[in-house]
Amino acid sequence: MVRVLAGVCAGLAAALLAAGPASAQNQLLSVDWTNPEIASFVSSRAEEAARGAAPVAPSRLDKVRLPVLAFDGAPGLVQNSFPGLGPQPTGTRSVHTDETNPVWYQIVDTYGDVTVSVAADLRVQHTFGADYPIYPTAGPGAAATAGPEVSVFDENDEQGMEGSIAEYTVTKFGVPYTVTIECTAATKAQCQDIAQIAKDSALLKLIAATPPG
Repeated sequence: MVRVLAGVCAGLAAALLAAGPASAQNQLLSVDWTNPEIASFVSSRAEEAARGAAPVAPSRLDKVRLPVLAFDGAPGLVQNSFPGLGPQPTGTRSVHTDETNPVWYQIVDTYGDVTVSVAADLRVQHTFGADYPIYPTAGPGAAATAGPEVSVFDENDEQGMEGSIAEYTVTKFGVPYTVTIECTAATKAQCQDIAQIAKDSALLKLIAATPPG
């Protein structure tokens, strides 16, 4: 059920290239590389590299032309899907980007019946139509929960769907980052816990940033 956005991004890249290099360039979002959080991150990484505590050679994510956000460990909703007080859930991570034109990325973390992906693209404006279903993060009469608005999709929205999908977008450094959480039928309740999902958005961390120049 995992929806890998790499194919979508590749399709968008093909469309932009067909329109010409100038058109593709005009589609790029502007990144706020002067943000203090980025400056602090870059400085810390440089100090770690100088002490030999960080790799000297850039990774695939270091080559991405936008700040990379991801979850550093399992979000709360993933932990809630593992009953008991066992060890911290560990997942498998896959990274998708176009190394010849790294203006987008997608990180997919798989934890058994729950998959969490974070994706951002300098070529794409993440906007939603007026009919896009948005659900509040608190019940009637309850205090509002801080965090982004979360959309949830299940069999009521797509015939034949057995699990559930939750999605939200946060904008940081001038870039929209979309988080998609996919649950099987066994963990469907976790994808519908919008309060926990909104709370988990605070756990997104900067894990790579390479300012131009």
